[in-house]
Amino acid sequence: MKKFLGFVLAAAVVLGNTPFAWADSGDEMLSMLESMKKQMTQMQQTIDQQNLRIQQLESRKVLESPQASASMQPSSASPASAMTENDWQKGIKDNIGDAIPWMKGTKFAGDLRLRMENFSYYDKNNDAGSTGTAADRARNRFRVRLRWGFEKDFADDWKVGFRLATGTPSTTSGVATDNTSPNVTLGNPGYFTFKNVYIDRAFAIYEPNGLKDYGALKGVKMGAGKFENPFYRYSTPIVWDGDVTPEGIYEQANFSLYNSEENKLNAQATLGQFIVNENTGISADASLLGYQGALTFSTLNFGTDKPVDFTGAVSFYDYTNWSQTILAAGNTTATSYLRTNSIVADDFRVLDLYPEIVFYTHKMPVTLWYNYIENLANVGTTDVVRSNGDNIHDMDTAWGLGFKIGKAKAKGSWELAYGYYSIGANAAVAAFSDSDFGGPGGQGYTNRQGHKFGLGYQLTENMTINWTAYIVRPLNPFNGNATLGIQNSTNESVFRSQLDAVYKF
Repeated sequence: MKKFLGFVLAAAVVLGNTPFAWADSGDEMLSMLESMKKQMTQMQQTIDQQNLRIQQLESRKVLESPQASASMQPSSASPASAMTENDWQKGIKDNIGDAIPWMKGTKFAGDLRLRMENFSYYDKNNDAGSTGTAADRARNRFRVRLRWGFEKDFADDWKVGFRLATGTPSTTSGVATDNTSPNVTLGNPGYFTFKNVYIDRAFAIYEPNGLKDYGALKGVKMGAGKFENPFYRYSTPIVWDGDVTPEGIYEQANFSLYNSEENKLNAQATLGQFIVNENTGISADASLLGYQGALTFSTLNFGTDKPVDFTGAVSFYDYTNWSQTILAAGNTTATSYLRTNSIVADDFRVLDLYPEIVFYTHKMPVTLWYNYIENLANVGTTDVVRSNGDNIHDMDTAWGLGFKIGKAKAKGSWELAYGYYSIGANAAVAAFSDSDFGGPGGQGYTNRQGHKFGLGYQLTENMTINWTAYIVRPLNPFNGNATLGIQNSTNESVFRSQLDAVYKF
């Protein structure tokens, strides 16, 4: 290119000194040649930029190039617009995925929750000089929850991932013993000690691409490892705390049974085979076999812009070797299987009924729900009675009802929720129920009744402010019994208030 440009300039000089008739227009010719020179220079610059771009792609440094940075921005947004999660994931896929093949189909996500929590304890006793759990008292604490995870797709069928989360270890073993809370308390233990991080999830999921639209079948999913609870969607805090991540395998299928312009009928079936406690012998191993079926009928026959959804779900949880495991392992502490379950409950075969209706008013979703629980395996007893005449062993049912208005998702949106729960001592496995619904001691138990209030506001695209309150008291008060592993449940009401700031990234 440079040799060609020199040849053109030399020719221009020669022609400019040749005394022909058209020499009178030499100035015009020189102007044209100068313009050609500028065009040649621009072409050379373009070629140099293209060569640089090729080198960047070959060296996998696409993220450092101006072109990549520009394409990472939303195509229809101004420079001052905030990038959405979809824009970010698309930018990762388009820029990193093409240059670094192993990162194609990756997704990173996490959240940080800062919590201010207050307890107030009240009872009917004369607390003069009392210092135990029966005393009226208060407690304030600040807590942190940090979670971060990674997922990667393989082709269209496979996905693997993991998630790390904070947790509180045992004071003796150093192993996390609370399966219902990834919170860590600031100042406990004191002196600015480091906080622990554990594996919260580690899983592989298989979703056959050929079954995503196969007649009435609209998808099949099979997962293994330690994963998000597949039964949580159609449940309440009576049975499952939202932080429980089961271990084992599960299978799930979705069906479209009827589909018209005004009405739709969908179904979901979920099976789970979970490893609850692996002991030294097979006869002492505890496992959970879970079965869940849900039907959702969506209709526009009420004359609304959005459909009204009616859902009915039935779940059955069969805990095998439950009482044998407790006796073999000696798990009768507050963070064990028992909590407020009693050994004489024998086993747990829990029936869970959950109806729900969702409709819209003023373009805002409203959810009404009810939950009924019964432990079909509870044999009960009448020969072990508390000193005050109460007997908790036949308390094998639980129920709850509540509502939710709105959904804190988009910036400026909000939600309001309420639930009332009455949980018999042997109705559900206390080790997996909501750890915030209860006290004293701050841990969740059965044998409780009370209210849960919730209010959330989406302050920014990535930040939510939540307030949650609990007013809980024992369903059947009694003093603890160490022989049966029953935790103390004095006649005490607990008010718990939580103010959270949640940052998603």
